Amino acid sequence: MNNSGETAELTSGRREAALAASASLGLTASSTEACAAASRGLIVQLGLTVFLSMLPVTMLVPVLRELVAERFGGSTGWAHAFMSINLVGGLLAAPLGAWLGDRCNARRAVAAGALALDGVMLALMYAAARWQPSLGVLMALRFVEGAAHVTAISALMALAGDWADPQRRGRVMGAVGASMMFGTAIGTPLGGRLGKTNAEAVLLVGAVLCAAALAMCLRLREPPRHRQPTTMRETLLTLRSFPRLWVPYVYAFIDRFCVGVLISTFILYLGNVMAMTPERIGGLMAAFLLPFAALCYPAGRLTDRFGRALPMCAGSLLFGVVYAGYGMVSPGGLLVLMLLSGVFSAMMFAPNLAMCSDLAPPGHRAAAFAGFNMAGSLGFLCGPVLGGVLLAWFSPQMPEESAYRATFVVTGMTEVLCAIVSIPWLLALRRKGLTR
Repeated sequence: MNNSGETAELTSGRREAALAASASLGLTASSTEACAAASRGLIVQLGLTVFLSMLPVTMLVPVLRELVAERFGGSTGWAHAFMSINLVGGLLAAPLGAWLGDRCNARRAVAAGALALDGVMLALMYAAARWQPSLGVLMALRFVEGAAHVTAISALMALAGDWADPQRRGRVMGAVGASMMFGTAIGTPLGGRLGKTNAEAVLLVGAVLCAAALAMCLRLREPPRHRQPTTMRETLLTLRSFPRLWVPYVYAFIDRFCVGVLISTFILYLGNVMAMTPERIGGLMAAFLLPFAALCYPAGRLTDRFGRALPMCAGSLLFGVVYAGYGMVSPGGLLVLMLLSGVFSAMMFAPNLAMCSDLAPPGHRAAAFAGFNMAGSLGFLCGPVLGGVLLAWFSPQMPEESAYRATFVVTGMTEVLCAIVSIPWLLALRRKGLTR
């Protein structure tokens, strides 16, 4: 497909979406205040739905040992598998959910069905933990739960992109990103508090939160239909048909790859080399996550004003430089670097979400965001593996602390390289009017 055809389709789709959204809300061109109020209502509803759907996933992290090892009798390897198999489920299920959402023009219906399935899987895991502990059953349920979660998040992202006015898309996607990060930042300590007395309670509370997310999701509207239903083949070939999506996908992969190294190799560094307690490690993670979450929405608003390319590129470059310095500073310096990491992560994450929405053809938006989340999940899976490989490769050649330092430098440089190499593509996309 040629670039002019892509541009025409995208421009037409944006115009149709804006007009249809305005008509469905009973707006006229002069009713700007009503339009702004409707947009704020959309942001609040979508944000709450995404926030509630993120909590059950992150609540499980602090009770991993108690749940898998103690209740189900699994080894450390099984505990790692529990945290990975849901991502595998998400990778495999995302194309099916995307196809359903695009073919039936049913983003909300797909998200609602996935949230319901997510809650049922968590409830069944709770029942298994209480009455019939079986590692095989637990892993099977976790696989399906991961598939449901990624499908729901992808559909909600597509729904946000469908309803957002192109002139306000950055703030809408920024709100989605902020909701995801607040869910991550709050879910982990919440799970730890609930798990102090009973690790299984986290599963039951997670199921209830999925039900609450489902209730919020059902209040959303389906977007207007943009084109004829898609086939599964079209969904699977979305990236080949619209290669411009490679840009946000590569950013998503690299960003989540770095986070994967952060939550594995960096955590080991803090415990083994810096001799930090779990409480201090948790404080550093909060120093990263809270500014990340708090600044996603403002970053999205800024992209509506100044465009996506500059903050994406600058945020990635600065985050990579800061990341490379993790092994070179004192514990006090690490706190500053984690705060800066959160700021720079918001700078690149919110505009990347907005760019993916800009570049997604209206009739393939669910497929586009499914691919975005698949790229992120793949990066997150690769992070701990490649972080371990790098550490193992450097360790025989230098002291332990230096091996960790070299691992962080190499990982950070992937962000720097991504920013530098992507500059021509980012500028080209903006010049062609495919994104802001």
